[in-house]
Amino acid sequence: MNRHTKVPLSVVMITLNAERTLKKVLETVYDWADDIVLVDSGSTDATLPIAQQFNCRIFYRKFNGFGPQKQFAVNQAKHDWVLVLDADELVSEKLAQEITALFADGLPGPAGYALPRNLIFLGRVLRHSGQNRRPVVRLFNRRKGDVTPVAVHESIQVEGTPETLSGILIHDSYSSLHDYVQKMNQYTTLSAKEMAVRHKKAHIGLQAFRFLFTFVKIYLLKGGVLDGYPGFMWALLSAVYPVIKYSKLQEMQNQVGESKPSPVLVFE
Repeated sequence: MNRHTKVPLSVVMITLNAERTLKKVLETVYDWADDIVLVDSGSTDATLPIAQQFNCRIFYRKFNGFGPQKQFAVNQAKHDWVLVLDADELVSEKLAQEITALFADGLPGPAGYALPRNLIFLGRVLRHSGQNRRPVVRLFNRRKGDVTPVAVHESIQVEGTPETLSGILIHDSYSSLHDYVQKMNQYTTLSAKEMAVRHKKAHIGLQAFRFLFTFVKIYLLKGGVLDGYPGFMWALLSAVYPVIKYSKLQEMQNQVGESKPSPVLVFE
């Protein structure tokens, strides 16, 4: 198959004010992906004009969680084979070649493929910290899999065991610490709401243990110390994440408790 032959595959992504990375992401798939679907939830920056430059099929949908939003995007695809990308995930040249090669002799056989993903944090690719070549299922046959219907930290579930490719998916997620904190605030709120729906208890007394366990796991056991300052900050902020998440859950549970009417005492 020629490198620039369009592959019978749909790239799908969801966006909200993604102008920082969207053009770079689309440039990595435009030459070879036959269909690009973008589901936007109300961008006010240059996201939509950029998408139009790359002939994306654009849909609007009010955001109600990452899982449902991505599944909606998958449902709009022209092809059964879809590549689900975040608006800050770039397909490396090697990965693009691998994906196009899968379609050289027809449609792939497995239900899906995991893609090794590397995270860029504070301007540096994390080679350790549990983020080096971390496999994520993103390429799959939608007749044999779907996106989990959760508000945050969704994943793609497929029939059987997905195969793993070797090319890298580059995750350029955070432009700054300010950007990270903003996203952490959004994600921890969504996570807390998800846990509240499932009636999960906060167990606020475990907060110190959660923090220490997560920090030691990432910084020492997973080698974050070898990633220098970005590795330290990644371990620190990752350890803060569950503390904030469960604290928000506790706050929600307290508010529910306060909203319940007080029992009426009847004296006879």
